[in-house]
Parts: sequence; structure tokens; C-alpha cells
Amino acid sequence: MIFKKSYSFIILPHHGDRGRTAYLSRYLLNSLLLALGVAFLVSSFLVIRHYRYHFRLVNDYEPTFEENRRLNLERRSYSRTLDSLQAAIAGLEKQIKSERQNYVASMGSLAGQLEHLRAQLNKVKIQAGFKGENIVDESEPAGGPEEYDLYIGKHDLSQPVAVGSIEARLRPAISRQLAEIEKVDKYLATKKSLVADMPDMAPLFGKMTSGFGHRRWRRSGHSENHQGVDIAVPRGTPVYAPAEGVVTYAGWKGDYGKMVELDHGTGYTTRYGHLSQIDVEIGDRVIKGQIIGEVGSTGRSTGPHLHYEVRFNGTPVDPVDYLDKLSE
Repeated sequence: MIFKKSYSFIILPHHGDRGRTAYLSRYLLNSLLLALGVAFLVSSFLVIRHYRYHFRLVNDYEPTFEENRRLNLERRSYSRTLDSLQAAIAGLEKQIKSERQNYVASMGSLAGQLEHLRAQLNKVKIQAGFKGENIVDESEPAGGPEEYDLYIGKHDLSQPVAVGSIEARLRPAISRQLAEIEKVDKYLATKKSLVADMPDMAPLFGKMTSGFGHRRWRRSGHSENHQGVDIAVPRGTPVYAPAEGVVTYAGWKGDYGKMVELDHGTGYTTRYGHLSQIDVEIGDRVIKGQIIGEVGSTGRSTGPHLHYEVRFNGTPVDPVDYLDKLSE
């Protein structure tokens, strides 16, 4: 033991008051000294161990830490570069999509012009005496497969458009139409094949039951615009061509039922509806007074009669204005 004696401490105030005594036994003093020694040793051990670990860490792992810092800097640099590239790619995709839309729209316009040319050419071919397809106004419903398929304007713009694919499909169609035009041109150069005759003869004689223009059904009260005249005659009565012309339609057509349409040239066309029998075909040339069919009650009809229309440049006009009389 270091402390072999006990000690007493007297604490005296400066103002003359009674002092105080503190007694410390040798056992207490030796215990405190031992505790301080143990605390000093433990602290020294921990400090020495910490510095040894730090030294080892610096020597062994500092290169790894340095490499990690360098990689972090490179990653930030790559991230900034990637953001810049993504922005540039987004701009390019927007530009490509816009150019693709313009390209498809341009090809769609060209295809529409080609289709219009094909329709007009077919009309000229029929008038020139060639056999052809059904010809209908572009404003009316139509269906069926075409000679060639063009799906311009229906491309999925999210998918790539093959370069030249649309042009490759258009060029043969254009070449075919040019060849057909040349063929018709040569034919017309040697023959006067276009018809020009006004429909001034009655297609048949009978009782006119419904005139041109606004009409109202007696029983239902339904009103509608009647685009021709109705002539009541027995079923099977022959229907005559009122003028020279070319058959541009011969078949079933909605409310008309069985119908024949003649093109007389110079803008005049005539229609004959509700027929029971059709005696001509599309492309046939007919002369004035030729039988083209027989009266019936097909389509939207309440009894045997002929629905007769005259159109000028596609607009219905009153047939009575072009006839001397409809009944004998």
C-alpha cells in the first residue's frame, strides 16, 4: 500500500465561522488511487489501439477509398453526360416523328390524287366503250377490294416506316394509270366515243304518282325530299333509254333496289329504280329507245312503279322539265 496512514482535512472559512473536518481513511485513499491507475491503463490501451487501427486503415485501405472517390467523380460526370444525351435523343425522336408524319401525309395526298385519277379514268373508259368497274360518286359509300392496296395515313407512327416502301407501292400504280390513259388517248384519237345527248324522251308511259321535290306520305305523315318522279305501271313493263348513253351502274343499290344508271355525256345522268329485271351491263352503250330493264317493286317500294331521276353534274333536277309528257 502507498498510503499507510489515514488523513484528516480541516476546512476553515475566512470569516471566522466554525471549520469542517473531512476524514479519509487509508483504505479509501488506496482504493481511489487504484481506480485511477486502472482507468489510466484502460484509457491508454484504447488510445493506442485506436491509433494502431487508424494507421493500419490509412496504409491498407486508403488506396481503395481514393479509388472510390475517383469512381464517384466519374459517375457524376457520366450521369451529366447521359442526361445531355437523353435530351438530345428526345429532340431527335421528336424531329423524326414530325418528319415521318409529314412524309406519310405527303404520300397519303399523292395516293388520294392517284385514286381520284383512277376513278376519273374509269369513267372516261366506260364512256369510251371499255368494259369497267362500278363507278360511284366519291361522296357515296362504297366498298370492295381495290386493284392495289394503299394504306397511306394508317401507319403506326411509333413504328419505323421503311424507306421507299410507300413509293415502291405507288410507282407501279402510277405506271399502270399512265398506261391506261395512253391507251384511252389513242382510242379517242381515232374514234368519237364520248356521248352527248339530252334525256328528252320518256322512259315509259304511265301515271305519275309522286313528283319531284318535297313530298309527304299520307298514312305515316313522314316527309322527305324526292329526287325524281314515280311512274306507276304494271310489273314487267319495259323501260326505255331516253337518250343515247353508257351504263355506269347496273345492280342493287340500297333503297333503289335493282337500279340502272346511264351517263349521257355533257353532265347528264339518269337513274331507273325498283326494277324487276336489268337487261344491260356496266359499260354497255345504249341507243335512244333501247330497253334497259323492266318495272318492278324492289328496294323501298309500296308497289310496282319506276323511280326515274335526271341529274345534271351530279345534282338532281326535275325530270318533267326535260319531257314533253310522261303519260299518253
